[in-house]
Amino acid sequence: MSLTVSSPRLRLTLDESTGAITSLVHLGADLELVSGAPSPVALRVELADLGWVDVPGPVRMIPLGDGLRLHWEAVRDITLSADILVRGDDLLLRVAAVNGGSATIERIRSPIIAGIGRLGSRGQDELTHSHASGFLFHDPVDLFVPDPDNHRRLEQNPYPEGFAGSTMQLLAYQARGRGGFLLGTEDAGRALKWFDIAGDGAHLTMSITHKASALVPGASFEPAYPVVLAALDGGRWTDAADRYRSWALGQPWAQTGPRARWLREEVGICTFGVSARHDRSTWLRTVGRAAGVPIFHVLGPDWATRGHDYRGNLPRGRQDWFPAVFHPANLAAISEHGGRWAPFEFDLLSGHDEESDEPVLASRMAHHAAQSDPTDPGIMRFPFMCPGTGYWRDWHAERDARLAAEYGADAIYYDISLHNMLMQCLAAGHDHAPGSGEPLAALFERMYRDTSTAMSAAAGRYVPMGTEVMTETSVGLFDYSQHRADGGPYASFEPVPFRDWILDGRAERIPLLTYVFGERAPLRMDGWAKLSPEAGDLWYWVAATVLLEGGLLEVNGEFSPLEDVDGWTEDVTESYARIVTRGFGMDPAKLDFLGQVARTRVGPANAWLARGRMLPPPVVEAPTIEPDWFAYNAGQDHSMYETRGTMRVPSVLARAWRVDGRDAWLVANVSDQRQVARVDDRPVDLPARTIQLIEP
Repeated sequence: MSLTVSSPRLRLTLDESTGAITSLVHLGADLELVSGAPSPVALRVELADLGWVDVPGPVRMIPLGDGLRLHWEAVRDITLSADILVRGDDLLLRVAAVNGGSATIERIRSPIIAGIGRLGSRGQDELTHSHASGFLFHDPVDLFVPDPDNHRRLEQNPYPEGFAGSTMQLLAYQARGRGGFLLGTEDAGRALKWFDIAGDGAHLTMSITHKASALVPGASFEPAYPVVLAALDGGRWTDAADRYRSWALGQPWAQTGPRARWLREEVGICTFGVSARHDRSTWLRTVGRAAGVPIFHVLGPDWATRGHDYRGNLPRGRQDWFPAVFHPANLAAISEHGGRWAPFEFDLLSGHDEESDEPVLASRMAHHAAQSDPTDPGIMRFPFMCPGTGYWRDWHAERDARLAAEYGADAIYYDISLHNMLMQCLAAGHDHAPGSGEPLAALFERMYRDTSTAMSAAAGRYVPMGTEVMTETSVGLFDYSQHRADGGPYASFEPVPFRDWILDGRAERIPLLTYVFGERAPLRMDGWAKLSPEAGDLWYWVAATVLLEGGLLEVNGEFSPLEDVDGWTEDVTESYARIVTRGFGMDPAKLDFLGQVARTRVGPANAWLARGRMLPPPVVEAPTIEPDWFAYNAGQDHSMYETRGTMRVPSVLARAWRVDGRDAWLVANVSDQRQVARVDDRPVDLPARTIQLIEP
């Protein structure tokens, strides 16, 4: 026997003894999500002292006018319930735990959808995930195998987390040309949750885990938002994005205030990590001449009086930051080409001076290692400071206002910041109860808004803020963010867990966050680019991808020397990272393409990229190519360090944009040969390594 709840587009079937999901059918497309063995339980609950506990049957069922209510008795006098409701074409699930005892409820996992098989056929199925602000996994049933240590970062994937987790509240599984399913939440708050995917090589399991915002013995827990099951038509990732956008743009965290016009309209590329303290003006002038338009430079973290490097040194409290050291030759070279600059900060990290009376230790975050480590082992060993302390909120604003007022910084950049961690602090004595989610997120928002106000008041102008990576919950807070995933095999950090899948075409980056939020999305800096001939020709595909998807191409100088130029070589002993001398020069062909990218960004394509909305990409028919790559811009202990190879990519890329009712294609030939491609069946003649804007 079974229980069934149906909307006009979906039919959900449950085991009547356990309440577990046994079937989900997309009625319009005749697609069945569950084809293997279903989960033996409907949900699980995590208690502070016991860990995870299965909640088996029996289940009690109460009919509702628009669905069903299910009840389970769990351990420790805890009763769980789930409402399954029809809302138009969708199905909603709401879960709750009533605590009749003294247990501390940590998390609830619901729903659990196991036995997910193929939707179409091999080569047709795709999984859309918001990891690194957008990834597409091809044939996920074949791709996902048991990963108990979470090396792929997908079996335990927290939200909101931009480095190794989910940046948006959705998963989608679709068969191209037919349709699919969306599993998500509609949380107007910022609750900590997990969007997890596991596989055994034949079937998938998807689940959502909900975290209680405060850990209180005897407290009940009811997430304030529903889980949504929706049917998707068409079978492209953009169908899921369109469906999600219709909800997301109305949320409070998606509303934006002032934006830095110069950042979106006047700079064509960016550099990242060039030393602030030491003279790098020769290199900066060469790149400035190649771009031909202003550049945005995020200078390295070595400007603070003491420490602030990649070798374990951090400023301690307040006394080690100033006076700052920004080499005047660098600032002069930047200004010669109308450029802008920002200092790089580890804005939440602080060392401790035992001889100081500053309350550094009392102001640090306390983390839940068992929940943090599976996502990013070691990240929580950093000395993070909590925005729920007046000491750190006040200093955060004072420090950055001083940078804007006294040193003329055009912007500020925050690394290893709020998007690199679980939104959770268990410390006592802060301006929040030990816990997670919205209370802590609100304090982060307060700190950054106070800092923005202080910087702008001190400078007499709006000073934009940027962070490492991004999540949707910060769309309204920041102007820009740094990412690496568009760098493909060159890239460190967030795409590395499935770098092998990227190389052989089983996974690909998609601009999911940009597509959903359009001109509201912070400007994406990406590419992880080096300018040497040795970097290889895949560089052109990376550079074009960043531009066409609305980003700012980043030339990176963190983990390897800047290129030799005009007889100048970077002294690696001056670096804030451990790097080795390379002796690589600049590639004139790459400099030429860099100029094309920069001038296209601020020139013919600017209206679309600065304030437009991305459309579904056109279909491109063109040959594939296999350019080479050499990845050397990484820590010497990194798995990708000094790896090399080739990667099959399209010779011609195209993306579609709309602004003020006008549609345009941005099309790039990234090969060294002339190509006549067909874009949505229209012939486009492209000389080698060129970029065109076409209004079809």
